[in-house]
Amino acid sequence: MGISMISLTRFLALLACLQSFAQDNRNTLGHGPARYSLDLQWAKADPAVAPVVNSHALAEDKAGRIYLVTDHPKNDFIVFEKDGRYVRSISAGLGGGHGLEIFEKDGVEYLVHVDSGWHMAAEGWNPSAVEGRITLLTTEGKVVRKFPTPKELGLSDGKFMPCDVAWTPAGTLLVADGYGTNLIYEFSLEGKLLKKWGGPTKDAASLSNAHGISIDAADPRGPRVWVPSRSQNQIKAFTLDGKHVDTLDLPGAFAGQLFFRGDKIYTAVCWSKDASGKRLAQSGFLLVMDRATKKVLSAPGGNEPKYLDGKLQPLSQAQPVFKHGHDLFVDSVGDIYLGEWNADRRYPSKLTLVK
Repeated sequence: MGISMISLTRFLALLACLQSFAQDNRNTLGHGPARYSLDLQWAKADPAVAPVVNSHALAEDKAGRIYLVTDHPKNDFIVFEKDGRYVRSISAGLGGGHGLEIFEKDGVEYLVHVDSGWHMAAEGWNPSAVEGRITLLTTEGKVVRKFPTPKELGLSDGKFMPCDVAWTPAGTLLVADGYGTNLIYEFSLEGKLLKKWGGPTKDAASLSNAHGISIDAADPRGPRVWVPSRSQNQIKAFTLDGKHVDTLDLPGAFAGQLFFRGDKIYTAVCWSKDASGKRLAQSGFLLVMDRATKKVLSAPGGNEPKYLDGKLQPLSQAQPVFKHGHDLFVDSVGDIYLGEWNADRRYPSKLTLVK
């Protein structure tokens, strides 16, 4: 018996629907209330004009543009519109770009550049390790001040290789020396060292690869400084003067700095582990947490978060979408802009929240 034209039409329509569903399913990441459609081609930049080696960290200025810090020797920052259009590059010859912060003081918008000390070649993968540096610029790219290193201040802490910086409610800068001493330095905006704390202590406050730093100024207990102890698969909370108050366990996940937006917390994961506990290359994903309870709600690119007797079970990459999540920014509507390390010179991607 032959197939009628109507039956064939219905069959083809159903097949197209199933193919569309499968495509949407492949492009949708995450779990529960935090699911996202992924656009790996969000950034519309020309590598010949604005090249990157690593897309390290992102932030937004008051005009709503997204700044990316890179470690390509040709440029220090690349600026994008929210729709991914390339705006401009900022080239101040700083090198080693790893972290950034944007803040406003006395009507002037500032940009902080964190040179981790790992300086990349324009081609290939040949990083050289030098002393890192914190630099203050305007968002137009004018260098205002280069902060002194601990060595220049006469301290014998060791090689300074900072990962990230945070602007405090008191108008100072906290610097996480995550590739060096794991100390947290507090500077005035004029470059005066005010205090230091943290480091590899022998108690629960110990930091190992303090890969980022961020402040939850809305915590009802008072501002909390959150610092990843990435090698321990933990993120630790401190008071502004460095007293340890909390530890967040993220078993299996090597996570970076936290980003706070609304009732949620976000972080990028650079590596995860297999069932035997071995760290896997190119095994990153993202995490979305409840801000009040600190429970993981969703792991875009990772396995579905599960709790047993109140304890988070090991996390790992479930979909080979991301290589090494490095840092992220979340805009006011809940969309995520992700930068990756060692991802074949990939520009940032965007994850749009599925409403």
